[in-house]
Formats: sequence, structure tokens, C-alpha cells
Amino acid sequence: MRGFPQELNDISECRLKIRGVIVILLLTAVYFTSYFFMPEKILFLLIAGTALITLFFVRPEPGFWLLLLPLVFMSGGLTLSMGEFEPAVATVVMAMFAFFYTADRILRNKTLFIPSPFLFFIFIGFLIQVFSIFISIHLHGQHLWNAIREGSSFFLFFPLAIVIPVLCRTDDKLNQLLRAVLIAVLIASVIGVIQYFSITSFSRVDMSLGYVYKGRIASLFGNSNIFAGYLELGIPPAIALFFLEKNIKWKITAAAAVAFGILSVLYTFSRGGLICTFIGCGITLLYVFRSKIWIPVILGVLSIFILIMSADTFERQMSFFMNPEAHLNQPTILHRYITYSGFFDQIAESPVTGVGWGAREFFWGRSPIYTFWEVRHAVSVETIRTFGGLNNLFLNQAVKGGIVSVISALIVFAAIFAAFFRAFKRGRGIVAIALIAGISSFLLHQFLDNLIRFPTVNAQFWTVSGLLLALAASGSKISDKDKQES
Repeated sequence: MRGFPQELNDISECRLKIRGVIVILLLTAVYFTSYFFMPEKILFLLIAGTALITLFFVRPEPGFWLLLLPLVFMSGGLTLSMGEFEPAVATVVMAMFAFFYTADRILRNKTLFIPSPFLFFIFIGFLIQVFSIFISIHLHGQHLWNAIREGSSFFLFFPLAIVIPVLCRTDDKLNQLLRAVLIAVLIASVIGVIQYFSITSFSRVDMSLGYVYKGRIASLFGNSNIFAGYLELGIPPAIALFFLEKNIKWKITAAAAVAFGILSVLYTFSRGGLICTFIGCGITLLYVFRSKIWIPVILGVLSIFILIMSADTFERQMSFFMNPEAHLNQPTILHRYITYSGFFDQIAESPVTGVGWGAREFFWGRSPIYTFWEVRHAVSVETIRTFGGLNNLFLNQAVKGGIVSVISALIVFAAIFAAFFRAFKRGRGIVAIALIAGISSFLLHQFLDNLIRFPTVNAQFWTVSGLLLALAASGSKISDKDKQES
């Protein structure tokens, strides 16, 4: 080594001692033993668990783990069987993180939440929903765990609305969480696009209606409409980051997330998802180009032109807007008309308290024939694994929990919109607009599909809502630069 410069000699020296070699050999032996003698799932859990525990001891701060949650929530739709409960992986992770966060704040003698009128009213909405569940159990006689499981689905990831304003009190922390959401949206969208181009056959679901397409993608969400709801909440903030980011790498990442996200929405072939996503994007772009209104108008016209030119591929969506009369007798529209009519009848029977959360659903005649599509409810006496969402959030609240549950949901949304106005006044312009644009378009979609009850989408909803609460919190540190930009 005498012929090399001194600095290369220093680099080439092996600093691994005999103790380190022994540790590496032992770890290798453990890995191969596990690989040959353990089931694949157990091996995966062992490796993942060891890595997470090691990382936990290296970075035992809730703020660090908060940035990983959007990725976990996006991929955590798989359900686990735990006795009376069948929680999704995302739900289990949320419970673990909430416990970790609470313990950390108590041990460090730090505040658990930032008081605000918005959080107060959301908590009031939560208590009203708890009261509705109590009524379902003790007045309607619904199965205890069924009522708790179904009735709590709206507030499943509500702790995020408490945690995010506490852990994201500076511009840097807020930007980091927005970037984490951006990465999750990009990964989910790329998987969705790859999914579509990997399909080699054609979907037979809507062939009887005259629609021929390769198939509806769902990415990691298991259902196309659920994936569309997730993207409705995530694409507008990605647009905002594209215009806010100064770093070219993050600007390209945001542009990719928007492009792949819109493609994924198209490939879900969700009609509600398409129109609601375009509304959310349109609101965001109208604010960005408020002094040059012709830019979003041209972009909107160009998007419509491209869709019309690709009408053969996206006929399922485009025909709904170009020829709505032809859809009146289609099952996807007709069954909503019939079921909604039945729901209004049930609401009239018990308008204040509803039929009770956790009620057992059944169809008249137990037949798919149109006249028997009306969903009815009876008292549940045994565990129900999955619950229906009635294709409409507010009808679901009214049928199951009556006016009590409807008031709960309205209070929550009112508090979120009030937080937006506060954030907007405090100079958070484009970010606040993008977040509320996503929530507004998502809320519109809830009149056709009750998606907020699914853990992966519920997590995204409360993450976006938590970001709005953080922007509106009086204790957050807003930079002068952001104030000037507003």
C-alpha cells in the first residue's frame, strides 16, 4: 500500500474488529436458519419487527414516526382477525402511534394538544357520535361490538387531528408532512398505472352495458372507488407543493405525483372520482392563477378535449356526461335511486335515533332484481364482519344514527371549514386552498359513495384535516415570507 497516497491508505484500512466479524456471522446464521425453517410470513414479520424496533430505539420521537405514517396508511388496508374485531393494519398502527404519542408527551411533561375552537367542536361532534352509539346499544338493542365498530368508523383516525397541530408547529415540520403525503400519493399512483398496463384481458363487469375496457385499477386499496377517494384528497396538495417548492427535485416529484395521480383516477373508471378530482384540481389552479384566470380555463378545456378524444378508452366516464339520458336505466344508477328511496322511508320511521349502529342489513326477497334492491335493517345479535356504507355518507348517518349522527358529521365538517378560513386569513393561501379543495371534492363524492368509513381513506381525510388545523392553530410559527405571499 506504499504506492498509494496517505488518504487512500486510511480509507482502505479495515476497522472491523474480531467482535464485529463474529456479530455479522451470527446474524447471517440466524437469517439463513430462519429462511429455511420458518414460514415466509413469520420470517417477514421477524425481519420487519427487528428493523422497526431497532429504528425505534435510534429515533424514539413521535415527530419522526409521524412522517412514516402516510406510507403505512396507504399500504395498510389488509385486515387482521382479532376476536370481535377485524381491524386494518393501518388502524392497528394508528392505535400504537396514539399510545406512543400520549406516553411520550406525558413522560416529557409536554402538552397533549393545542387548544383551539376547531378542535373543541370536532371533539363535541365525537361525543355526539359516542352518544349515538350508546343509544344504538341500550335503546335499539344492537350487538355491543357491532355498534362500536361501525359507529366509530368516521372517527377512526381522529387522533391525527390532535397530534399533527402539536408536532407540526413550524413551517419546516408542516412541509415535511406534506412531502410525506406527496410521496405516498406518488407511490400509490405509480402502482396504479403499472397495474393498468399490466392487464392483458378485458373487464367483463360492464360489458353487458356496452363498455369495453381493460379493467379498473385499485392500487393497494382493494377497490377502485376507495382509491379514487384517496386521490381526491391527495392530488390538490401535490399541486400546491409543485408551485411552492424551490427545490427542483421536489418540484419534479410533485409534478409526477399530479400526473400519475390524474392518470390513476382515470384508470379507476370512477365517474364520481373523475368529476370530483377535477373540481379539486380546478379550485386549486383557480387560486394559483387568480390574476391570470385564462390559464386554468385553457387547462380545463384542454383536459376535456383530451378526454373526448380518448372517449373510446374512458367511455364509462365520458358517456355519463355526454349522454346522461342513456344511464337512467343502468344498474349503477337505478339501484341508487331504489336504495335511496328506501333509506328515506327508514329515516321517516326513526328520524331522531335511526335504526342503530351495527344493525344487520338484508334485502327484500334476497334477490338482485331491481325491486328487491331496497336495503332494510334488523337488530344484530351476533358479530358482523363487514358493514355496508349505503353509498352515501349522510344517508348512512341518518339511517343508522338519525339526526343525532347527522349533527355529529355536520359539526365536524363545519369545524374543518372554519379552520380553513382561519388558516387562509393567517396567510397560508395556496396550502390552505389545496387542502380544503381536496376535502370539498371528497365531501361531494360522499353523496355517491360512502368512502370515509374505509381506514385507508379515513386516515388520509384526518391527515389533511389535521394539516388544516395545524395551519389555523394560534401557536404555529408562520414565517414572514409566507405572510407576504398571501
